Amino acid sequence: MRRSPRYRAAQFLRGLRPALQPDEARLVRQLLSDSEFQLFAAMDPRDRRHSMDMVLWLQARAPSSDDLLAAALLHDVGKGRLRDWERIAFVLLGAVRARARERFARAQGGGLRGALWRLEHHARLGAALLRETGSRTAVVALVERHSDVEAGAASPAEGDLARLREADAAC
Repeated sequence: MRRSPRYRAAQFLRGLRPALQPDEARLVRQLLSDSEFQLFAAMDPRDRRHSMDMVLWLQARAPSSDDLLAAALLHDVGKGRLRDWERIAFVLLGAVRARARERFARAQGGGLRGALWRLEHHARLGAALLRETGSRTAVVALVERHSDVEAGAASPAEGDLARLREADAAC
């Protein structure tokens, strides 16, 4: 999904103040199991803020299941810690040529190549982490598919997936 430069600039500016408010932190504890919370706490502060913004966005629009809200909190858990310039490089390389980004990214090693690979595959990586910690099946499935480009909603679970993607795009 391509995002506008205005969206990316606003996203970056929101990330300059990533701390959660006390009432937000309490909500996270209510929605996540202990093992899920540990994964959330290990996320980059920017990703935690983005995830909380998604939860607030979802709650403001319609009643949401605990599974959907937990998936919103955990959808980026597979990214790991990233530097700002690695995020910027990911966006710029994707804007210029997504195939170039895919060729440059490597699972092995650290640095920019590893960061690009994690960003490209974060949904699958996050789902694997959640499976290992015993997360609910619905949460794992939503996280695993949140960045798929498939369209359509055939079931209520697919409706949650569409809402998760909509919140991700909006926040």
